[in-house]
Amino acid sequence: MAKGAAERATPEESASFATIAREMRRASDESDDMTFMRLDRQFNELVSQAARNEFASRAMGLMHGLSRRFWYQHYKQAADLPLAARLHAEVAEAVAARNIEAAGAASDALMAYIESFARSTL
Repeated sequence: MAKGAAERATPEESASFATIAREMRRASDESDDMTFMRLDRQFNELVSQAARNEFASRAMGLMHGLSRRFWYQHYKQAADLPLAARLHAEVAEAVAARNIEAAGAASDALMAYIESFARSTL
């Protein structure tokens, strides 16, 4: 979906991704969990919108709510919040720049972190 968003985002959506990236970097620097969680929701919704893939958006919509609850339940014990925020920022920056390959690579890195976070809770 990140690659699709990088390819199909409108100029307004690209500007929103750039804003989210800046704010995610600030949340990372300040270890600001509440700002991160607010931005994560905005990021997920914007990726779904900008990707222009209704089937993937519907499937991920269910996952976003579940993953947000999981994160909130476990992040204080197992997460690296500054890293998670930076990884989100990297995806948002690549999408804002309309760099399809960088968006895919950044998304892969984010997914790898999310998997390691989930496994560390077991």
